[in-house]
Amino acid sequence: MIRDYEQYDIDEIVRIYTLEYKAMPAEIEALKSASKILVYDDNGIQGFIHLAMSGSYCYVEMGAAANELIRPVGLKLWEEAKKLFIEKSINFIQVFHVKDNLNWQELFNEIGFKYWYSVYRFSYEGDKFNEPNIHAVKYEDKYYQDKIRLESEAFSVVRRENDIKPYNWYLGASEEAIENNRKETLEEKEYIYLFFENNEMIGASMVKNAEIDLLFVNIKYQGKGYGKKILEFTVNRGLEQNKAGVNLNALASNEKALKLYKNIGFEVVQAQDSRRLFIK
Repeated sequence: MIRDYEQYDIDEIVRIYTLEYKAMPAEIEALKSASKILVYDDNGIQGFIHLAMSGSYCYVEMGAAANELIRPVGLKLWEEAKKLFIEKSINFIQVFHVKDNLNWQELFNEIGFKYWYSVYRFSYEGDKFNEPNIHAVKYEDKYYQDKIRLESEAFSVVRRENDIKPYNWYLGASEEAIENNRKETLEEKEYIYLFFENNEMIGASMVKNAEIDLLFVNIKYQGKGYGKKILEFTVNRGLEQNKAGVNLNALASNEKALKLYKNIGFEVVQAQDSRRLFIK
């Protein structure tokens, strides 16, 4: 049967979630605190669907206890989720799946999802770098406007290449979204570093639980070696959090970033595809 999850289900849901997907700690914590998860229970949880709904958008995560259950259990969970999409007026749905799993590909093709873009999961398991010669400061709220403006500009090209809207997040976001982002950024201030040259911000990074969640270089300073310095600095801080290694995710189309990561010793450990579905 399909039912809403109970708190006692969460350990099994996480176990299924991480059977093949190399999830970040933040993703696991988000799943544990999710407000809407449906499970397929047949003498134990055989699969789940996590629905993170916001306005007319829904981010979906699915898992199955075994590969052969992906299609039959996935389709049943999807049929139940569709009722909620109608009820909540959801018209845009996004999902990720491990790239080389044909069972997930076939399921989402059958439902009607279209390929959107790919993401690589990188891992670094080497030693610390010589501390780079770069001026770093911890984040403070007074830097927010400069940080989010430069960050949005830096990512706008790759977002446009992958049709991720708004292309420039800062220019396209609502005042409410910007204020929420500002509060969330302040809550994570201990993990965010800003980098300066002649009192001008040249980039920023964030590393928490040895996961690099943010790294960008001001467009004005790109191509001058600052990306490598910021990355090495951030890896060093990550290794202080977990000496076993540091991880990050990167868009597969971002060739300059991929080359930088590989050149300093990061290796691809998993590839994922993002798919999207528009409901009329």
